[in-house]
Amino acid sequence: MKTTIKKKITRGISKDFAKAFKQSELYELYGKHKDELFIGIRNNYMNLYYNCDSIAKITYTNGSIRCEIDKYYLDGIHYGSKEKEKRYKIKPVQICEQYEEFKKNSDDKATSEKKAQSKLVLLNNGNKNSNWFCIDVEYIKQFKDKTEKEKADFNGRFDIIALSKDKPHRVALIELKYGNGAIGGNSGIFKHVEDFNKFCDKGFFEGHLKQEIIEIVKSQKELGISVPFESPEEVDILTPEFYFITLDNNAEKENASTPKQTMAGYLFNDKRWECKRLSTKDSVESKFGDITRNDNKFYATFLFSKETLKNIRITDIIDGGYDEKIIPE
Repeated sequence: MKTTIKKKITRGISKDFAKAFKQSELYELYGKHKDELFIGIRNNYMNLYYNCDSIAKITYTNGSIRCEIDKYYLDGIHYGSKEKEKRYKIKPVQICEQYEEFKKNSDDKATSEKKAQSKLVLLNNGNKNSNWFCIDVEYIKQFKDKTEKEKADFNGRFDIIALSKDKPHRVALIELKYGNGAIGGNSGIFKHVEDFNKFCDKGFFEGHLKQEIIEIVKSQKELGISVPFESPEEVDILTPEFYFITLDNNAEKENASTPKQTMAGYLFNDKRWECKRLSTKDSVESKFGDITRNDNKFYATFLFSKETLKNIRITDIIDGGYDEKIIPE
């Protein structure tokens, strides 16, 4: 007797999962609120994002759609990470019935950066004339073997992954910054460059992400999401480009530094971009070179906009109306 080997899904969902979801109450909810919800494809499950905040984990078990949430979205109470009450199994219909409460609690918790990230993605994907389509948010490499050694290889994330609509597809791996927050410190620009550089060195694009992109798009099309191109093959996908997008590029008070000037203090060994003060710690340039030059080992494009959360009008995430674009030459 021939043995059938079931292929493990490393990023994506089955056709049966997609079919069951399209018959569930959650699909109707998503259809009514496409302007504020995003479906993230994961390793045989999905995350439902509002404010780029995962308000529900959706799985498919024994022929049924099942959901799990952080109980915070129900009652607005923050539970400790070790609290048994933190995670809560909930029926899809309950999420639909209490959706407005979920939104309120997410709005209370989410940062301006997360809200801006969500708005930027949804505005772009709602624009038929955009050159790009965002296929994922809050991307984290999902490991087959979650050992500490493997996690140490690459434990970073990408805020947004976008593909160009034209074939061959360009790939934009995007980090979003909002205002002066999180430019320095443990989650600042230095850490992101370090992670992106490691991502390239370890070959995770060819070894993991390229195939994951194919599976994500395939699953999105199975779900009926309006992806504006056919499911790509590996030959259709180009080497990734890295982007840092900064919104609210405004000084908080008179004579203070703009986020661009603050970022320059962490990037360079000299006061470029009208930088007023260099970081007292090692700069990005001292360890990784000048990442604004395309002859550097790792390089990125920097996009800056003065638009704030209240008035974001950028409807093309890469080629839209930014105040300034610093493109490596």
